[in-house]
Amino acid sequence: MWPHQDHINTIASKWEISRSLDHIAQVRTRTARPTTRLLVDGSDIVNAMVLRGTHSDGGEHVVLPRDVDKRNWEYLRSQLDVPCARWMAQSYVEPLDRLGEWRVFLVGGRSYIRFTLKEPGCNTWSWI
Repeated sequence: MWPHQDHINTIASKWEISRSLDHIAQVRTRTARPTTRLLVDGSDIVNAMVLRGTHSDGGEHVVLPRDVDKRNWEYLRSQLDVPCARWMAQSYVEPLDRLGEWRVFLVGGRSYIRFTLKEPGCNTWSWI
């Protein structure tokens, strides 16, 4: 299979993206970034952190601090349906949860910006 499955998993990993962004912030822009760390299965889960799957997509595999019924290892283990996926803990950034986020796509030398906003009353995001 080409590309190799390990290569695809690395590219799709939010952990690898986070590590790259940490490096850029430290070396290039000298700016702070929210903390991101990999969780060890069975370890304590800090209530103030966002839990996110390393291969989350479209708002899936994201457990916010208010999702108290999902903040346990039984639930987290049941959600690891992507090979090599793990759980990360990230600093909670309230404006991101409340206001949404900008996503920038570079295609064919052009940039496209989309704004995503959490839909009130359900667990989905909409594109603007």
